[in-house]
Amino acid sequence: MARKAKEPVKYPGVREKNGRFTYRYSIQSTSKSGRKQKETPSFPTAKEAYEAGIRIKAELLNGVYFEEKDILFDAFADEWLLMYAAPGKVKNSTVDIRRWELKKCSPYFGTKKIGDITKLDYQKMLDDQKKKGAAKNSISLLNTTCKMLFKKAVELGVIKNNPTNGSELPAYTETVEDLENKTDLPHYLERDELSKLLTVIKIQGETQDYNLFFLLAYTGMRIGELAALKAKDINKTEGYISITKTIYMKGKATEFSLNTPKTKSSRREIDITPNVLSVLENQLAWRNEFKMSRRNEYYDKDDFVFVNNKNLPGYPLNIISLDKRFKDYLELAKLPSNLTPHSLRHTHVSLLAEIGIDIETIQERLGHSNAAVTRRIYLHVTKKRKKEASEKFDMLMKDI
Repeated sequence: MARKAKEPVKYPGVREKNGRFTYRYSIQSTSKSGRKQKETPSFPTAKEAYEAGIRIKAELLNGVYFEEKDILFDAFADEWLLMYAAPGKVKNSTVDIRRWELKKCSPYFGTKKIGDITKLDYQKMLDDQKKKGAAKNSISLLNTTCKMLFKKAVELGVIKNNPTNGSELPAYTETVEDLENKTDLPHYLERDELSKLLTVIKIQGETQDYNLFFLLAYTGMRIGELAALKAKDINKTEGYISITKTIYMKGKATEFSLNTPKTKSSRREIDITPNVLSVLENQLAWRNEFKMSRRNEYYDKDDFVFVNNKNLPGYPLNIISLDKRFKDYLELAKLPSNLTPHSLRHTHVSLLAEIGIDIETIQERLGHSNAAVTRRIYLHVTKKRKKEASEKFDMLMKDI
């Protein structure tokens, strides 16, 4: 009788023991052979073990695999950040957010071995964050980052148990005072307030300041998108601006990078009117004149529309200083000081809603696939318009 052919191994490298599956791989060692056999933690299915092993092999190839069971939390956090950023799938700004969140963990168990951190230790940290006044969203972001880190530690075999499993975010119960003072509506300018602000900036401010605040209000662009705008992004013939990038700055203004937009829907073309195009042309004329006045020191590698016009001519706008200048103009115009340059984006939404533009068109213009903030502003403005419509109807029919 012919011997039955051996079935091909569906998941090579996977071993089964007592109904659990592991993946065997090898790493460099100081032994005579120069290699050491390792196994992943056990998984309930062969597929999960195989996928965990493939991830580790990819990390070994990319030089980001880390193997040390007695490593301290802070040291592993540094290594994890390198792994997190290595594939290039996340933006620098996202890596910085993760780094900032992990710094919050250091006072609790930074010098503790990562394998010694218990579920109780982790829950106490979350609860203590609330006692110190951290907002609910802030603790949620911290928890998300920690879950990613400890999950990777388990996958690498650095720890056996994930201390974040089963953790609960602290409960936040709203008081009567909270409900009375709460407002879900973001700050924005009414039409007459925007007109007043822009008039003050035009008369008392700098040319570039007027042009950039005008553009933010009339296009709804994000500040990072405006700072990254280049002359080639302006299509004068067909009347639109292409949004293909956003600026990222960390530390020195000269150490900037151009990143892809925030989301897929953020890549868009914003239609502009002759009025907006006129302001853009005015900005380019001002920029070219400024460039000639500082040509010996002007940064000319990127053709930015809005530029640093102080100590680093030609480099991107100093976005941080925009907020301070905006506050100064608000004070001159005697307008609320709780507004920011980003409020002009909200203002753009409110004005479009006021003239009857539908929510889908507004979201597309702003590069939002589904923005709760945009929807809240839209519903607030249209609710007011609907109420005015009913009042006008009553006035029309009052003599009947």
